[in-house]
Amino acid sequence: MDRRMFLASGAMSLLSLKAVSGTAFAGTTLPLMPARMAESLCESYMVNTKIFYASSVYGHTDAVVDLLKDLGVRTVRERISTGTSSGTRNQQSAMLRLAAAGTKWHGTVSTIEQWRNAGAANKQVLDRLTEYYTPRLGGDLSLLMRSLGGVNEIDNPHNGPDWAKHARLMQTALWDQATARSATRDIPVAGPTTRSDYTRERAAKLGDLSAITDVGAFHYYNGGTSPTRGISERIAISRPNFPDTQRWIVCETGYNDSPQDNKNVTVPESASATYVVRGICDFFKRNAVYGRFELLDDPDAIDRTSQATINRTADIQAHFGLVAMTKTTVSTATPSTWRKKPEYYATKRFLDLLSDRGRAFSPSGLRMKVTGGGNDVQQLLVQKRDGRHYVMLWRDVVVAKPYPSGSTIKVDPVNVTLQFSPARPTAVYAPGRGPTPIAKKSSSDRVTVALGGDLLVVEIG
Repeated sequence: MDRRMFLASGAMSLLSLKAVSGTAFAGTTLPLMPARMAESLCESYMVNTKIFYASSVYGHTDAVVDLLKDLGVRTVRERISTGTSSGTRNQQSAMLRLAAAGTKWHGTVSTIEQWRNAGAANKQVLDRLTEYYTPRLGGDLSLLMRSLGGVNEIDNPHNGPDWAKHARLMQTALWDQATARSATRDIPVAGPTTRSDYTRERAAKLGDLSAITDVGAFHYYNGGTSPTRGISERIAISRPNFPDTQRWIVCETGYNDSPQDNKNVTVPESASATYVVRGICDFFKRNAVYGRFELLDDPDAIDRTSQATINRTADIQAHFGLVAMTKTTVSTATPSTWRKKPEYYATKRFLDLLSDRGRAFSPSGLRMKVTGGGNDVQQLLVQKRDGRHYVMLWRDVVVAKPYPSGSTIKVDPVNVTLQFSPARPTAVYAPGRGPTPIAKKSSSDRVTVALGGDLLVVEIG
């Protein structure tokens, strides 16, 4: 996808995608609700990887590639590695195989520490990128690259008081280098990322980056709660930096399931499975890519004798992944010992259900209304090329307490009715529970579901 297609795919008005209140629409004619492409929803999910970390569990490159292909992810985020190290070779092999399977790369280019030589640093990476990959892709780098990314977490305290100045130098150099060469000219350039605790004061310090970016970018970890919460406000805080953007890439987000409770908020694996499929839809409504950090856990030897020993021995950075390590060292954590978490399966089922690869098309809307529930009920409508519509329904509710409790919070279901016209076959899916429908009708003009904490998908054939 080139710059023009990437930006155009996010241009649809979001007015019809607001949360529904449950109040019935007046009159007898159902309103026409616009739909978006089902495949564009799949493309709004991205996974962070570290394939170039050859000394970590990511060094099992074949297994990592197999996981990503099985998951069905359309985009991976990883820093572009150069040189001749084993990690670089692993990355080169993996990215070409992923591209052949339809998975593209959001490649970050450099680090803020290189600001003194911003032009040379960005030139070196883009030179290596184009020199290695372009001839192996028949001259078309867009087959590999989804987008290019600016430097990471520019407002980290260790970057010093001049972080904003240095970040602008790096972003300007990236833009100049990317737009100067034919191989990368049409690849969208995302801005640098900022931390979850970004403030309006920091945004004012960084200033308007619209002349040197195509896509807004930031990180957002929302403290182990419902993914609906805070994302609109976080976008608003970053808006002065990207005033004209119609697309956002939330390069890092997600949940941590470390059992410790002394560093940030961590939640059980079951909660992460519920939240993430809802989060993909929450972010998509706002034209934002949900960039899940990350694919794999790190091995972590935790002393589980007591909460005190857990807090002392656990490494919170080791538990962001969709795939758990059952062994405690890199040498013993071979792929046969890895365990896919509930989130992995829920995400895979969701992507499999909505998958509709192919050329872009103009979806047709659906005459429909949603009633019942309350102000926390959310809806999203997409369509596949064969005419089938899919209505995502979910609620902005919390489903688990953070650790050290980690206990499930009972969510009393509410009855939500989807009415549509004309009558068509229907099936209801719950990706968090399994791959097969939980209800089916051969022909109907309405479906009533008991909506609890999990996202439900109504297929209208």
